[in-house]
Amino acid sequence: MKLHVFSPSPNSRKALFVTGYLGLGVETEQVDLALGDQKGAGFLALNPNGRVPVLEQDDGSTLWESNAIVNRLCAEVDTALWPKSNQRYDIMRWQFWESCHWTPACSPFIAHHFFGNQDVDLGAAASQMEPFAKVLDDHLSGRGWLSGTGMTTADISVAAILCYREACQYPLQAHDNIARWMDRIEAIDVWQKINPVPEAA
Repeated sequence: MKLHVFSPSPNSRKALFVTGYLGLGVETEQVDLALGDQKGAGFLALNPNGRVPVLEQDDGSTLWESNAIVNRLCAEVDTALWPKSNQRYDIMRWQFWESCHWTPACSPFIAHHFFGNQDVDLGAAASQMEPFAKVLDDHLSGRGWLSGTGMTTADISVAAILCYREACQYPLQAHDNIARWMDRIEAIDVWQKINPVPEAA
């Protein structure tokens, strides 16, 4: 198998974390978004959406969408990250929530602080993020992890975009449960390796 990634991308980092954490040794290839590699015919043949990450599988097929990829990678081994039980539906619930609500709520802050988009209304963005931050913080009250008693791909999926929470000044200061949960994740060696401390533009 081969992973096509752009290392600064939180979605790519989900897949890179899983391969490193599980010691899968999957080959990786960098797609330089700044140079437009994702628009080339070769890459579009792998993912017509022109997005990373993409997983090339041994049978010649490709898989895109980061949350599907992390779950597929976990299927290579027997791991509690993707348990062989109905807990998978709870995990997928959080993964759908991340892609539909959480990452879109974080994205305006990235657009402003990393890409210099001065049209972003940060006050409105904070108001739009708060209900979802409250959902996450309330769920983590009294819990160590999002689903079950240990880390799963739900945690990896939801936490990935938070690698930029300080540099992009996400308004999460009042959400202590999120901070505690992220401290636990950020203590993992593999997370530290793939998430070097970023600098805002």
